[in-house]
This record gives sequence, structure tokens and C-alpha cells, in this order.
Amino acid sequence: MIGKVRFIYICMPVAVSAFAVYGPVYILFLNLLLVPIFLLRKEALTPILAVAASLLSYYFISLHVPELKEGGQPATLNLTWTDQVKIDGGKIKGFARTEAGDTVYAMLKFESEAQKLQFQNLHIPSYRFTLEGVFLELPDPAHEYSFNMERYVRMNGAVGMFESERLIGYEFNSGLQTILSRHRWKVKHHIQETFPESLVTEAQALLIGDRSGMDEEVASRYRTLGITHLFAISGLHVGLLTFLFRSLLIRLSIRIETIDNLLITLLPLYAVMAGGAPSVWRAVSVTILILLTATGRFRMRMDDALAMSASGFIILQPFVVFQPGFQLSYLAAFSLIYSTRILSRSGSALKVSFLVTSITQLALYPVLLYHFYELSLSSFIVNLVYVPLYSIIILPINIVLLLLTYVSPFIVGGVFSLYVPLRGWIEALTEYLASMPYQLWVPGRPGAITSALAVGGTLSFLLSLERGGKVFRAIPFVLIPALLIHVVPYAESELKVTYLDVGQGDSIVIELPHRRGIFIIDTGGTVNIGAPNWRSPENVFEVGKSIVVPFLKGKGITKVDKMILTHADSDHMEGADEVLEEIRVDEIHISPGSEKEKTMEDVLRIASEKGIPVFAMAEGVAWSDKSAEFFYMAPATGTYKGNDSSLVLFMATEGPSFLFTGDLEVEGERKFLKTYKDFDWGELILKAGHHGSRTSSSDEFIRFLQPKLTIFSYGKNNRYGHPHAEVVETFEKYHVPTMATADHGSITISVKRGGNYHVISREK
Repeated sequence: MIGKVRFIYICMPVAVSAFAVYGPVYILFLNLLLVPIFLLRKEALTPILAVAASLLSYYFISLHVPELKEGGQPATLNLTWTDQVKIDGGKIKGFARTEAGDTVYAMLKFESEAQKLQFQNLHIPSYRFTLEGVFLELPDPAHEYSFNMERYVRMNGAVGMFESERLIGYEFNSGLQTILSRHRWKVKHHIQETFPESLVTEAQALLIGDRSGMDEEVASRYRTLGITHLFAISGLHVGLLTFLFRSLLIRLSIRIETIDNLLITLLPLYAVMAGGAPSVWRAVSVTILILLTATGRFRMRMDDALAMSASGFIILQPFVVFQPGFQLSYLAAFSLIYSTRILSRSGSALKVSFLVTSITQLALYPVLLYHFYELSLSSFIVNLVYVPLYSIIILPINIVLLLLTYVSPFIVGGVFSLYVPLRGWIEALTEYLASMPYQLWVPGRPGAITSALAVGGTLSFLLSLERGGKVFRAIPFVLIPALLIHVVPYAESELKVTYLDVGQGDSIVIELPHRRGIFIIDTGGTVNIGAPNWRSPENVFEVGKSIVVPFLKGKGITKVDKMILTHADSDHMEGADEVLEEIRVDEIHISPGSEKEKTMEDVLRIASEKGIPVFAMAEGVAWSDKSAEFFYMAPATGTYKGNDSSLVLFMATEGPSFLFTGDLEVEGERKFLKTYKDFDWGELILKAGHHGSRTSSSDEFIRFLQPKLTIFSYGKNNRYGHPHAEVVETFEKYHVPTMATADHGSITISVKRGGNYHVISREK
């Protein structure tokens, strides 16, 4: 019976049902795409099972979708953290399972540094904690391309975010999963203690699937080269370990049936030990199904084995369909299975390796662009070297080194003395390759239509090759959708001004029609109070990297024509160095004298290294485009005076005009009014000075400008109390509508041809 059923046609309705449960129900109609396939098949069992799978899985998953807890609900929970828990600054945080069977993202604040040190020596997943706390309101994302906590919680099947400030108690857990988790923790610490520091992160990633120690700079290099997947335990790793284990036992004259039964038992335990990532479970489950086929218990095609694995995963954890790791892992495996005819015609190992990389990259690129907005072009070549390098040399050496650290510290020391220099040379080569320009294609997140065209084009390309077509004739199937994805943003005819939600700070992105110009006014930043202490997180939140850069990349912006830093306050320009590292900038404008401020040191250093000209601007400097005119209205040249030396930029369009005031304060506003008392402001949209502080937005200033709309940029529940009540009253007094990034998220003013405009924001 199993041999007749095509599980691939059952898996697809199950996956569609999972998406439909979390999204609009009409997604279920995607199953109609299977009808032409079923009409061509002669047997009726698979279509019947597919219809049943679609309806039953939709019903089953609907009953098991976690309902998010509302913020503010107090609770006392008994919970056990997973292996992904970490101690970061003054908190333990990570996903945990409660006694009721729910998953929560749980945080526990330490009462003291001594308590933190105590827990650093514990294997936290081995204990069940009783915590008293409250469910938090899930924070809104800054914009559609930034980290979304609600999506992250749902993606991991959790019911909410729970924070505790009171630990009632904890006790040791027992059970197989705890034993495996504790053993994994011991191996991790053993690697830390016995491996040279330069090899620890690599060994932990390759041997137990722990990438938590990877330096962000190193991770960035691997992303640029498209080789991050080599640091995840995947089918390649599981297959190699299975082969080595099987070969060793065969040499020991153990019966093959016994070996296969042993592997079927041990592989799930290894999956838990390796961290339980989708790629690991996919490889383990498919390997088990293949071993069962080899024992003659039942026969199954490779694609059906993969489909059965995916279906089981989705039924047990339906939210997994939204995880990039799950999507990429299974899509890559399916693409290679269905390309075996293409691969079989290759005449050399090098050509096969190139085709494997090319096929997987082409199959994955719509998904990669949706989640990460960029694609490594160099990966097609780099993987030809790095995949065999990791498979044949680096992974086996790490396995041998780990075994030797237990068996003979003397011998392992000699091996380390040879391997560490070799690994250093490889890392130097990696750094050099990653530093080469124009390796990343950053078209931004494609829309639904262009994504569908990309998927269709890739399928057409592979089908053409499978039928023996020439590559140069099939290439247009891939190139045309890719070109459309790339050029669509340039067809945009509206001028857009986006006030980014960067918390307590300012950052504004101006996009001229058809991408004729991109200007960014300030880059946000965090204001650090006091020296770091035991409560300080290891990875400090960086506004430029986490909010500004994702917005630019998400929209496919790779070049900024002018970066305008209004003044040298951290909350306006601290994120500039992070933007400069990721995005090409043609020139930087600063306020006269601000270059002498300490906060500007990193910006000026990076600008010098990259050859970016830095200009001190003052009132009177202007430039124009046929869709807009720009004019600096302040400051006058002279001594730098902080907020009152903010660069003030005026932009006139076909419709409304815009005034960007930085942190201009009352005294600066008075001088401004004297200089421009006869100026025609038109229909003005004002960026309120100094985040709504009482030191700005004076009665006289607002009465004179009479803006049609004012935007406040400040952080929610900020320590400064912005916006101050008297400032809000001033705007209300003159009937000026206001919007705040703290309430509405990032706010975009879109100006159409002819001057009409509309406001796009998150609903309050």
C-alpha cells in the first residue's frame, strides 16, 4: 500500500493547510494546483488521501493553534527552559515549556550578581523553575522589515512573552531529554576547556549545532560568501556521520541489519543532542526512512520519504512552516531530488558540485530574498571549494579532535599545533574573499507577483535542462524574473519620506521618484548611561544594524546619495557607523564644528577608510531634483553649540513641503524666525524639534509655521517624558494634527505626481 501512495502529494496539502490556519483561509485553494497532476495519474488512492489530508490537517491544526496571552496578565508558572536558553546581562531568557504544555518566551531578572554567577554554573534546562511574573505586551516592529516579536513568538509555537522578577524555587528534572540536553551542555563546556579559543565556535557549531558563540563579524563574512549553511548540522553532516559509523561497525563484523536497527534508534537521540534544528530532524528522519527501506520493511521513493518527514513535522509543530530554516532545508532537499536527471548527465565531480550549488541557490533565492532581502552571488563559486573543504577536511578533523581530547591530551596537542595554523590560513582566505566588492545582490523583499514569477521561472529553467535543453536558451527563465525584481523599485513614481521608529532618536529616509536619489537624515542611536556592569547585555542593541539597515535593504536600497547628520548627539548619529559598514554612501553632511565632537570619531574614521567625502554644511547650501528642491536653512557658520547648531533642512515638493529641524531649541527657533519671517512655507509637514521636549516647539514657532501635520520621533515610555505636556498643548492650541513614531511605528508620507499625498503608518 505504501509503495502506491505518493506522499509528496499529501505533504503539499498539509503545508498549505498550516499556512491557511495562520493566514487567510482562501490559501486552501492553492491545493487546486494539484488537480492537473491528479488527472494525469491513473490511480485514485493518492488524490483521495490528499483531499482528506487537506481537510483533516486544517481542522487538526486549527484546534491546536496557540492563543496569545494578553499583556498585563499576572501568572505563576512552573516551566523548563530549552537548550536555546541563555544568560544575557542581568537576565535568563529563552523559550520554555510550562507544566500545562504551553511554550512561552520566558525571562527571569537576576536579583544580584551573585545569583547570576550561581546560574552560570548550572545547566538551566535540567531544572524546573517556579516563577512569579506577568505576561508582557508584545512590542510592535519598528517597520515591516525589522524584527517582529509577535511573529517570532508564533513561529516558535509560543503563547506569549513572560517576565519574572521573583524566583520562587527550582528543582532538578529527570528524563531522557534532560539527560541528553545535559550531555550536550557537558560536551559544549568540554570543547571550551580543551580546544584552542580560535577553534571553539567552529567545533561547537559543527559537532553539537551550537552557533551562539559566533562573532557577528565572522557571521557577516559567511553570509557575504553564502556559506553560513556549512555551520549548521545538515544532511551532509548526518550522512557523513552515518556513513562513518556504519563503515566502522561493518569492519567489526557486526551484521548490517543490527547496525541499521542501531542507527534507527540512535539517530533521533543525536538529533536532540545536536539542538533539534529543522535541518537535523529532516536529515535524521529521511535517513531513518531510507534505512527502513534498506531493511525491506517497506519501499519508498526518496521524495516521498522527504515528504513524509515534512508532513510529520508540520502536524506536530505547524508553526514550523514559517521558520526560514525549515523552508530552506526541505526546499533545498526537494530541488536536488528532482534534479537527479540533470546531475546524472554531468561528466565530472567539479561540474556536479557546481550544479548542486547552482540548483539549490536558484531554488532557494525567492525564499532567501523574502526573509533576508539579499543573495550572495559569489556563493555559486565559493561553495565549490568550501563544501568539499568542510566535508572532507574540517568536519572529520573536528570529530577526530573531539575524540582525542577524551583519549589522549598529549596527541591532541600535537594535532592542534598543525591544525590551528591551517585553520588560520583558511580564515584569512575567507576574510579576503568576503572583503571583495559587489558580491551581494540586494533587491529587497520581492512582492507576491514577482515572487511567483521567480518560482515559475526557476521551475521552467530546471524543466528545460531536464529535457535536454541548452543552458543559454533556458537562462531567460531565470534572468527575466530576477531583472523584474531588481527594477520594480525604480518604477516607483512617488516621492516618499519615512520617519523611522528608532525609539528615542531620529532617522528619516527620503526616496525620490524612480530612485533618482536617496537621502537619510540622522541614523538614530542609543544613549548609554553609566559604565557597563553585570546587568549589561553581551550584545548591545544597535539601532543602525537592527532598524535602519534592514529598512534600507528591505526596500532594495544599496546606495545613499547623502547622509545628513544634523548634529553630534548619540540618539541622532550613533547608528551611522553601522549604516556605513553595510550601505554605500556617496557623501556625508554634518553641522559646522561637530566634527570635533568625540561621538563623531567612528563616523569620520570609517568615512576616511572608505573614501567618503564629509562636508560641513551651513544655511544657504541648496540642491534640487525635478521632483524636489532642498535648502539648508540653519545653522549659520560659527561655534558648534550642540542642539542649536542642528542642520535644518527644508524640502519643497509638488505638494507639501517638509521641514526637518533636528534638535533645534527655542533660542535657535527665534533666530530662525528672524531670518525667514517672510518665507512661504506652503502646506508644511514639520518634524518636531528635540522629540517634543519643552526646550523646542515654542508657541511663537508653531504659530508662525502653522504646519498641516507634525511628526514626533521619540521612544515609547522614554525616561525623558517626551513629548512634554506643554508642547502637546501648543500643537492642540493651533489645531495642528500630530503623529508619533512611538504610537504609529515608522510613518511614511507618500507624495504622488500632481502633489496629492497620503500617510502610511501602523494603526494606533
